[in-house]
Amino acid sequence: MAHEPDYEKGADTIAGRIREAIPENLAEQFRESCGISSGDFRSCTPASSGEICAVDGSNSLLLESGCMAIVLFRAAQSTFHNLERGRRSLTPMQFAIIGHGTENEDFPLIYEECFGIAPGTPLGNEDRTRTAGILRDTLEYWVTGQMAASLEPGALLLRDGPLRVSHASHDPVLTGIEQACRARDIGLAGVSKRTSATWGGGHPLLPSVNALAEELGIPHPWWIRIDPAILDHAQFPQWQHGQMYVARLHARGRSPLKIELSRDLPVARAKVIMDRLAACSGDGRIPGYPYPLFDAHRTVVLTEEIVEQARSDLMHRITRTGIGRQTYEILFGDYHDEFARY
Repeated sequence: MAHEPDYEKGADTIAGRIREAIPENLAEQFRESCGISSGDFRSCTPASSGEICAVDGSNSLLLESGCMAIVLFRAAQSTFHNLERGRRSLTPMQFAIIGHGTENEDFPLIYEECFGIAPGTPLGNEDRTRTAGILRDTLEYWVTGQMAASLEPGALLLRDGPLRVSHASHDPVLTGIEQACRARDIGLAGVSKRTSATWGGGHPLLPSVNALAEELGIPHPWWIRIDPAILDHAQFPQWQHGQMYVARLHARGRSPLKIELSRDLPVARAKVIMDRLAACSGDGRIPGYPYPLFDAHRTVVLTEEIVEQARSDLMHRITRTGIGRQTYEILFGDYHDEFARY
């Protein structure tokens, strides 16, 4: 394969296009285009991290057929005080069907169970991956709301992902979480390992900021506020609740992070949050990433073992309903599993 001309030409073309997006003079172009200087970067002064709670969720498609898919999902929180875990909780695993209908039938049941009201907007079934993610997000927002009401004043509440919703029904939920945090003096932050944000017609934001910081000799850890005007576009701006920052929280961190904080947050308040994030980002396994979020991920992740057990449990229950093996295989069997045997 490596000697096929079309293969090599295709690989060379893709590599060249990636290089165009990340040119050798990326830092220089970024500085000239966006007008960023060393004065825009701010240093972190790691201090006592205090009480920090991290919320994360996980989902997996257990079974798929042409007409339906079964998704498994859950959410968790891990709360630390000065890097010692004080409490940790995990929602029960939930099942839902992503069916053939236009609207998902399980979404309003889960939403009402979490928030006590029906969702204002139905959830479609056309994109199974997106639907599964929104079902998971519903549990995540419920756990986040519970923690916003129970943490001590002055705590920091972290969400794995942006302060931006992916479905209209979650918009009032996130607004309520923001209001609860503001009323109780709780810091709220969304932390993302990746971002689709670009500038200048497709240059990726995180490598650009990092390259400029290196060129300017900015000492680690650092953070910078990102003016949305420099970005190519904003996704679903009506559902955007946060102001974007980029931060490199440890000298040995593999990558900067995109961090979103509440809009109109004073610089002094943003600095306190960044200092606390830097204080809990020194774990040797993944330096530069807040440890409470790492712990929440390890708590909630649906491992291959968990997924296989849940799939097996569900298969046995399907059999007990009277569905025969042949019918099950017609519905959920995967020829690719057979292909892989040969």
